[in-house]
Amino acid sequence: MSRQRGLQFEAFGCILIVTVMLTDRFLFTLQDNFVLACAIVSAAALTIGIRAVKRADERAQAEAARDIPVRN
Repeated sequence: MSRQRGLQFEAFGCILIVTVMLTDRFLFTLQDNFVLACAIVSAAALTIGIRAVKRADERAQAEAARDIPVRN
């Protein structure tokens, strides 16, 4: 998974959880199971996104370290 895709998952997770929290706060009509399901989906999206970004950053750092010539 690319870094860009990871950032998209992070953004999706954040937007989903904030939207559900605000909707629940102001409408008080959402069912508890729906809020729980959205929280789980949001947490999963955030976790996947964070891991993807971390892996992409580590991969980029490793590639940069290989490209630097060593001088003695």
